Amino acid sequence: MSTAFPFTYPRRIALTAGLKLIQWARRPPDTTKDHDRIALERRNARFRRLARDERLQEQREREVTRYLYLVRPMI
Repeated sequence: MSTAFPFTYPRRIALTAGLKLIQWARRPPDTTKDHDRIALERRNARFRRLARDERLQEQREREVTRYLYLVRPMI
């Protein structure tokens, strides 16, 4: 901390936080297109997650089948 700076450290933090809040408040309002795009991205993410889960399930089943194919003759 320099003694030349007149503000104390907590005041500096409050000032920067206040400036960030002002920037946030001045941002342009969301449009309907933005909401539609966000909903579409959310839906696509859900589909990607479901597809990934299905791929993982199929891979597990293949690995179990292969394991049983290789191990069963030894039993």
